Amino acid sequence: MYRILKGKTLEKFTEKLKDLNSDILLNLDDSVFIILIEEEIIGYAVLGKDKILKDLFIKEEKRYSSFGTRLIEFIKNYLSAKGIDEIYLDRYLENTIFFKKAGFKEWSGNVYKIDGLTVREKRKRDGVKSTVLSIVINIFLAGIKIFFGIFGKSKALVADGFHSVSDVVGSVVVLVGIYLGNKPADEEHPYGHGKLESIAGNIIGVILVITAYSLIMENVLDYFRGTERLIPENITLVIVVISIVIKYVLYRYKYNIGMRIKNDAVLADAREHKSDVLSSIGVLIGILLSIYVNPIFDLLLSIVVGLIIGKEGLHIIFQTSNNLMDIQDRKLIGEIDDYVNSFRYIENAHDIRMKTSGNIVYLSLHIRLDGKMTIYEGHELSDDIKYSILNKFEDVGDVTIHMDCTI
Repeated sequence: MYRILKGKTLEKFTEKLKDLNSDILLNLDDSVFIILIEEEIIGYAVLGKDKILKDLFIKEEKRYSSFGTRLIEFIKNYLSAKGIDEIYLDRYLENTIFFKKAGFKEWSGNVYKIDGLTVREKRKRDGVKSTVLSIVINIFLAGIKIFFGIFGKSKALVADGFHSVSDVVGSVVVLVGIYLGNKPADEEHPYGHGKLESIAGNIIGVILVITAYSLIMENVLDYFRGTERLIPENITLVIVVISIVIKYVLYRYKYNIGMRIKNDAVLADAREHKSDVLSSIGVLIGILLSIYVNPIFDLLLSIVVGLIIGKEGLHIIFQTSNNLMDIQDRKLIGEIDDYVNSFRYIENAHDIRMKTSGNIVYLSLHIRLDGKMTIYEGHELSDDIKYSILNKFEDVGDVTIHMDCTI
């Protein structure tokens, strides 16, 4: 369990903290982050008002069990939620290597820092903003399409309206996926919750396929029933053109956002808007043919709209399923391979594998070293490689390196 001590709460715990470590560096205007196990404090970190990490301490018998790393992760998540982007370390504490592993990088002189803490929050805000906009626009479009489709006697436009209703449902799923997928990693989910974004994208694909099936079956049955064919009104053409323009602009906007924040759910929602554009173009053609050639085209184009929606749904399912199954990015792996093999003392790098969680990549790889190297030398070299990769490739969240030796 973690707690944050400030103000009067910190005063009450001061003596307990001093009992844990009499040399604690502490002022009452600091924030103290503690780890509790069965109400016993086993470690703390002191963060000054200027966001400088002043002190970190873990009970000796609890060290080398990642408690210090978890404490720093807790601080990073707390500051990120507060909109604070950086945390500083202005001196060497007990273990320089530990702080380097925790993500601190040299900044100026003896000052180290971790920055970019708000990236995840900004990514979430961008995804939420674009998705809420999608929901509002889809509700508007669904309403006018269904109303004018019924009023203007166009089955294809009504079908397109229900497609927009399914878009609303899909965008709500995306919204939930963004909120849950951007939750920070925890002990139960050490790789974070990013795969929920791919799951949300998968659900959108399923919704599209179900919508397509319903539209196709309804219109096929209607065709064989021989229902009276009505000629659509000209107002339906205006509504369809408005829909095409709005949906195309929304598709480009969401696609750019999705590519920038690398969010499967947002990209799936963008592709759904693209399918709307294509289906609305089909509706436009169907209405024109119905008015000037034969009313049967309105029904036939409704079926074509269903096929387009189904195709896009299947494409989304296959794409997001690949990400859930950790498809390998050969371009990135090639770049990692070239980069690692450029290090001295590395005979070769091999068995490079990756898995993804949202926009974050987790790597594992083997390096072959001279068998005469000591364990310490090999460990130092693998650490240098790991942190060099993290520094160069911004989407890489962690690297696990296995050392092989040449006998």
